[in-house]
Amino acid sequence: MRRRLVTAVVECVVLVVAGTGCAASTGDERSGTLVYSDGAPFPENLFPLIGAGNSMAVANILIRVLPAPFRSQPDYTIGLDDDLLASQPTVEETDTGQIVTYALNPDAVWSDGEPITVDDFEFTWRLQRSSDPSDGGCPALLSTVGYDQIVSVRTGTSESTVVVTFAGPFADWKSLFTLFPAHVMDEGDDAANCGATTTGWPVAEGLPEDISGGPWQLQTENIDVGQQTVTLTPNPRWYGDGPRLERLIHQTTDTAVPNVTVAALSSGEVHLISAKPQLDLAEALRQLAPAVKLDVTFGLSFLHLDLNTVNVHLAKPEVRRAFALSLDRAELVGATAGQFDARAQVLNNRFYVNTQPEYQDTAPAQYNAPDIAGAKDLLESAGYRLGPDGLYAHPRDGPLRLTLSTLPNSPLFEETIDLASVQAAEAGFAITKSLDPDIFGGPDRPTSLESRGFDIALFTWTSSPYVAGSFALYRTGGAQNYAGVSNAAVDGMLDQLSTEVDAEAAADLANRADRLLWEEMVTIPLYQYPTVTAWSSDFEGIAPNATNAGPLWNSEEFRLVR
Repeated sequence: MRRRLVTAVVECVVLVVAGTGCAASTGDERSGTLVYSDGAPFPENLFPLIGAGNSMAVANILIRVLPAPFRSQPDYTIGLDDDLLASQPTVEETDTGQIVTYALNPDAVWSDGEPITVDDFEFTWRLQRSSDPSDGGCPALLSTVGYDQIVSVRTGTSESTVVVTFAGPFADWKSLFTLFPAHVMDEGDDAANCGATTTGWPVAEGLPEDISGGPWQLQTENIDVGQQTVTLTPNPRWYGDGPRLERLIHQTTDTAVPNVTVAALSSGEVHLISAKPQLDLAEALRQLAPAVKLDVTFGLSFLHLDLNTVNVHLAKPEVRRAFALSLDRAELVGATAGQFDARAQVLNNRFYVNTQPEYQDTAPAQYNAPDIAGAKDLLESAGYRLGPDGLYAHPRDGPLRLTLSTLPNSPLFEETIDLASVQAAEAGFAITKSLDPDIFGGPDRPTSLESRGFDIALFTWTSSPYVAGSFALYRTGGAQNYAGVSNAAVDGMLDQLSTEVDAEAAADLANRADRLLWEEMVTIPLYQYPTVTAWSSDFEGIAPNATNAGPLWNSEEFRLVR
């Protein structure tokens, strides 16, 4: 059976590559294969709660494998998953906290037939409630936000009712409970669960017992590390509608190279792509119409620089601010993303992107244009002296030489680094470009973000509509606070923000916190990142989603029509 299944997958892919496809589906019939590529590196680990599994590829693979009560919609709203839940949860504010009651769909089951129950909610909470080992927590976790405010998870008036009690109000409660199966994963004690969390799910081993609670299932035998493909098949115990396709293949393809992307779509090797914006890519994709449809939008991703305070130079606020003053961010945007799409503009906020209604320009005026003289004054105030080679040096800490790292195969990022290096050189910085494949690696990779072995890193954050998702980036000791920002006032505002249920007050807190982060200058936002989605018109049901949900957010609705 295992050999025949693999053979069937290969045969269908060959037909698709040849351009003939698999038979189109009619009515409720299930047929066809869609091959998808997001341009992300093939994942090393599939467990999304740790750094090694914190990648776009993992998010896209698991988005309809692990169930959650709510789903981010393309218009940034939050939609109920009415397959998992029987009705909208109820929220009760009490004198001591907040109580959220979920009514589960009694038909909801895992792929092994076990019901999805309150045990899965309780285990999901227990797994993420703390990062402190002395409190039964796990330091490998990327974030505990929200879960750390839960007091209890228990059964309500029926076995299908889940009652979650918070110690206080938590505005982003809808962001919680992407579920993990207790009956498969619970090791019985906190230390053992932390050990399993730290190890995660190495990609070649797949998910524990091939478990799924969504429309798609990832069986270990359908992971081909050598070919860098992951094949999802319909979950045989799925309790909702769809999927309409027989297979959904996640394939690693270098979508950073425009001609590779165009050729893959044109030949039928790939049917749906999320591509990094590159010069001339959108126009080349438009030339494939009507066979290929194209969507370019400015979503919830943004490009930024992280300045690592572990570095002996960047530990000094004066150096970080001087580097920021040396940059002409308007020129950076115009020469890179602006060449791709004229709508690109400088981003002056870390919590909201330009197209969100909560966005405020929080940047101090001095950072809206380069100030080389001001940058040099800051460096000299910190003890640096300009040498005859135009490079500043510190009498104790040496020359002001820094490495600026990003992922390989990202021409737009490389162009950004090249231009930023020239700009910073005018202020006496020497910047070396590093194309580092390990930047998103685990703590065992010495130059990765997680190990904090970088100087300056250029990469994107892809956000959700929940502002609480940013807490781990900017809170002191946050698991994704790779640059090491630490500001007690910001921490206090984030604490307030986590309990603020009034939307206007929450936005005000976030924008006030961002003003303080400009003073720290540990992260520098550059621009809202364009999201490019293109797909074969042989398929319908595809609805590009520029949130962290990605284009596969509704993949059970995809259908081959010809």
